Amino acid sequence: METHLKFRDGEQKLFIEKVIQKSDLNINRLASIVAISPRSFRDWRREKLSISKSAALLLRERFNIEFPEKIEALQDRWAFEKSENGKIGGLAYKSKYGNPATTEGRRKGGSKTLTILRNRGIIPQINMFNRPRRSVKLAEFVGIMLGDGGIGKLQISITLNSIKDLEYSAYVVQLCESLFGKKPKVRKRKNANALEIYLNGVNLIRFLKEIGLVQGNKVKNQVDVPGWIKSNVKYRARCLRGLMDTDGGVFVHKYKSNGKIYRYKKVNFTNRSIPLLKFVYNTLKELNFHPKLLDKIENRRVWLYNSQEVPQYLNVVGSSNYRLNRYKVGGVA
Repeated sequence: METHLKFRDGEQKLFIEKVIQKSDLNINRLASIVAISPRSFRDWRREKLSISKSAALLLRERFNIEFPEKIEALQDRWAFEKSENGKIGGLAYKSKYGNPATTEGRRKGGSKTLTILRNRGIIPQINMFNRPRRSVKLAEFVGIMLGDGGIGKLQISITLNSIKDLEYSAYVVQLCESLFGKKPKVRKRKNANALEIYLNGVNLIRFLKEIGLVQGNKVKNQVDVPGWIKSNVKYRARCLRGLMDTDGGVFVHKYKSNGKIYRYKKVNFTNRSIPLLKFVYNTLKELNFHPKLLDKIENRRVWLYNSQEVPQYLNVVGSSNYRLNRYKVGGVA
């Protein structure tokens, strides 16, 4: 079996782009040079497939383009991914058919291949997902994950209120499908007003970790927003939207003064991670709002106290959640 190379997220695409630019050749011509179909070459460019070692070396030498890291690291990363996928397939096969080294296991399994097992749904389609480019949509998804998401060993999940966030859950499902090319499953928790939106796949989890998300307890790890989002104001604003749509809200504050009742709206973001609170606070200030930060252990939140800034926030940052968006001036977006 031919060896392939596994680049970090975005680096294989960049390598191919440099080849196209420096060679001044079209994809059909470059594909013929490395003896593959133009479709496969485009899949390398989209990072849907890992480039073969022989083709990568040929392109590097012919057009004098260096790899972003040592070839040994690229080989080792591909070998590790291949072995991890093999372990999952082997365990699923053994669970379904028994040990293939035994007569019983061979009788049950016959000549079934890993592809057949995946097509029949016996094991997850761990490689079948898109690797989206950095974008405002991906930044919003990161915000959602930092707010109400979780990353396990084999699965990612987003937990929402089954009543208040019912419409929003449909949006989140559509967002995941548009980003990763896979429609998430949704299940309602028994005896709780909670919906779980989840996707399986070790490669998806690996991708999310590559773009800066952290596996495990978010409070204990004091998670922060990835640097690629912080460095781009559009990404910052869209990530803020994802955070606020999950861990924030618009609330009507009511108080009584001189016998008269007053009501006004406030935006509130609550989280136990100090780096996330500071991100929300700093991003709001950068967008010319006047937030207040409370970072006491028992009351960690960011507020927009000025009632006139609530519709301004919803018009500038926006919301994908009806629970917040209904307060937008001019109606629901």
